[in-house]
Amino acid sequence: MKNTKCLIVLFFFFLMPFCYSQTDSITNNKRDILDVLYKLFHKNDSVRTGMDKKIAFSLLPVPINADKSGGLVVSFLTSFYLGDEKTTNMSQITFSPYFSFTNQYVFPIQSYIYTRDNHWNFIGDYRFMIYPQDTYGLGGNNTADEMSTLDYQQWRFYQFATRKIVGNYRAGLGLLYDNYQNISEESFIDGETDYYKYMNGDFSNETSFGVAFQGLYDSRENNVNPEQGMYIEADYRINTSGVEGKKWNSIYIDARKYHSFSKQRHKVLAYRAFYWSTFGGKPHYLDLPSIGWDRDGKTGRGFTRNRFRSNALLYFEGEYRMDISKNGFWGAVFFTNISSVSKFDTYDFSKWNPAVGTGLRIKFNKKNNSNLVLDYGISKNDWSLRLGLSENF
Repeated sequence: MKNTKCLIVLFFFFLMPFCYSQTDSITNNKRDILDVLYKLFHKNDSVRTGMDKKIAFSLLPVPINADKSGGLVVSFLTSFYLGDEKTTNMSQITFSPYFSFTNQYVFPIQSYIYTRDNHWNFIGDYRFMIYPQDTYGLGGNNTADEMSTLDYQQWRFYQFATRKIVGNYRAGLGLLYDNYQNISEESFIDGETDYYKYMNGDFSNETSFGVAFQGLYDSRENNVNPEQGMYIEADYRINTSGVEGKKWNSIYIDARKYHSFSKQRHKVLAYRAFYWSTFGGKPHYLDLPSIGWDRDGKTGRGFTRNRFRSNALLYFEGEYRMDISKNGFWGAVFFTNISSVSKFDTYDFSKWNPAVGTGLRIKFNKKNNSNLVLDYGISKNDWSLRLGLSENF
């Protein structure tokens, strides 16, 4: 309990400002991939047609080797304003279907939308997944070797709606629905796996439905590639059913802070603190907090997704972002993170897992400041390679 109190103090220390924070958008990023295409085909194309519009699109089809599973990701990012840009924050919708050579098929749509003058905010997470994944056990029982491959199909519908209270403070509700089907397991160990023991050998379909109370603070001007401001989300979820019909609750807290060190160049220090726990019942194994399974799927660079799982997860990450070229076309990031899952069925965080890494940035669309993102992270006995069109957080 004493350790938990110290961690909570450290969590909020992360949110304290300690340097100059820029509030104006950096305006010297003058070159992106669309400019390159325009230069090549400027007489016959319309790449830069309508640059004064409020909508910006980015498209990225590319083969990758992510988290040791080769495949293809096609990422669509759309950003837009539903009101005056001076009084309305940027909205975005992403669709990033992923196909792997290990028979993973993921169709996710995520939305973060502000209505005119920021009166309402809507956060959505909708997905269909056919997702065989390696499992490594629960809590302190996890090992460096796979325990089993857990195969399942998942439908998800998460929808949050918050109303502005005052300034950047908001409050609202969310509906959260997960459905798991066709669950099966291929074991690689002698004896029962942690999944089998936790679920009492139950592989039947499961539906998790819950209602969440959400508090939100968001002072970022650009949520695709933030340069300043703070983001704090706190969700309290009440779930209607769980293993053996037992109801359960969860807490989900995501806090992010950004500092800009220059008005002329992109030099940003960003850091994040994340806490996710379940209590008061018995969630399905796939509903337990796990690294890489936050709502955006962005925690745990340097680790295989699903590498650590328990009833509680604590995660810290810091990143420095910088321009390499004066026109902002080339950039780089350097990051480090450390995480811990609790000893199972407790809130004791005794084992910590650090990772470090670096990444390359290529300006994809200067209108919404989106980048082609390529990050490589490494940790003890593990690594990851991730690619996308928006910053990790």
